[in-house]
Amino acid sequence: MEDLPKIIEKVKLPIEIKTDSYLLDHCFQGKAVFPAVEAMQVLASSTQTYLPHVDVALITDARFDKFLRIGATTGSLEAYNEIEVYEDGRISSKLVTRSRSPKTSITRIMEHVTVQFGGKKCDPCPLPLDFASALEGVCVDIPSDSLYRDLVPFGPAYQNVKDPLFISEKGAVANLKGVDSDGSSGPLGSPFPLDATFHVACAWGQRYSGIVGFPVGFDKRLIYSLTTRGESYICRIMPAQQCTTHLLKFNIWIYDRSGIPKEEILGLQMGDVSGGRMRPPNWISNGAEEHKLELINRQCTALSLIELKTLNGLAEKALSDRETDRFKKMGVKRGISYLAARLCCKSISRQLSGDDRETPSSSITTVSADGIRPCCPVRDKGGGSFCSVSHDSRFAIAVASNGRVGVDVEEISDKVLKSRRLYMNENERCLVKGSPLGEIEASVRIWTTKEAISKALGIGLAESWERVTVKDIGVSESIMEINNKDHAAFHDAIDNHLFTIINME
Repeated sequence: MEDLPKIIEKVKLPIEIKTDSYLLDHCFQGKAVFPAVEAMQVLASSTQTYLPHVDVALITDARFDKFLRIGATTGSLEAYNEIEVYEDGRISSKLVTRSRSPKTSITRIMEHVTVQFGGKKCDPCPLPLDFASALEGVCVDIPSDSLYRDLVPFGPAYQNVKDPLFISEKGAVANLKGVDSDGSSGPLGSPFPLDATFHVACAWGQRYSGIVGFPVGFDKRLIYSLTTRGESYICRIMPAQQCTTHLLKFNIWIYDRSGIPKEEILGLQMGDVSGGRMRPPNWISNGAEEHKLELINRQCTALSLIELKTLNGLAEKALSDRETDRFKKMGVKRGISYLAARLCCKSISRQLSGDDRETPSSSITTVSADGIRPCCPVRDKGGGSFCSVSHDSRFAIAVASNGRVGVDVEEISDKVLKSRRLYMNENERCLVKGSPLGEIEASVRIWTTKEAISKALGIGLAESWERVTVKDIGVSESIMEINNKDHAAFHDAIDNHLFTIINME
């Protein structure tokens, strides 16, 4: 076992905590409690006053052990900062209070928050912007009024997640706001944006794990630059792991609107501190256990799905120069689909490269030299992987495979009936009329099959209409013929959108 660093100094510093009125909006089971973000601010200020050289922008091994209740009225609380200075330069800082029982006159020491400041700081490696520019997966949109009414019942001062908030199994993206009247900014910046990210993590835990979690600690917090009052931010939440049935872990990143990283929090632990007494409302978990695109996923080596509505202002900043050149020539509607498709391709490129966050977003180019066809570069593999992309009014999807692959997504609507004489032959029209799926569902399967094969073979859509014949139409699998050979097209649906993939491997 490695020797623990030696403590070279100990000191206990008195702290007066002002319980301003806005703090009364931060509640647990109806009682106001001092927020963890405010406790870190108090400890950082006290420690830095005593040890001006300490780097409070790096915080590690944080533990939020016990709530500090602040009563129902404003005033102040007496507390202490117990500091331990280690020989390796790290500083342990602990927020403690003392109380005396009126019956026994016994003094009770309560340890509320413990953190370590300073220590060895590695080269910063913020999360690349493509991760924060949109959210992968099938998303649920949680209005901020529903968040604070049903999931995180805090008062107005702590309602700092702003619409839109999107969560999926992959995590969450949200807009944050620092309160204009923020009176507690200090050496750690405004506490409100970080506190709001905890609310987002809490919402994710309620949907996907059935846990109403509060922050109980984290492994590391690195402040790149201070958040400020009145400013807006974007956060990205990623689930790290579920430690136990009552404890979740997350990684969090906060950016400003220009894409500049402000903070990262690694290994945030969200725990059920109510002992199961607090339960999520039923509506938050509706549909959470549905498995999406399982059939499509089995036909490819990598897949990425993004809902267009989750794109935010950072997406354009995630583009490479070649991608940007093409984007600038597009209108707004086409540009949104293009951005989402590029982000999907960057995601599958990272999946196949084993690259989590090493490569900057702008260094991954997902458009071929002709400026049109998508590509999927794979690190340490010349030429990359076969890939295909598609988008409709709601989704963008990208898939990769070891062989020629094509994918298409279309909204299921009667518009496919209007042009069927263009893309169907007579036998296919008869097949559609007799299909138990109905004419619209059957027609969409023929349309998406011919779209997907045109991408797989690199031929024009009109040529695909002419050369491909769909011989059988099924709910999840159809059979088509091209060049006297039969191939399978596989279908999956999400709500009213049909996905079709053809893998020529």
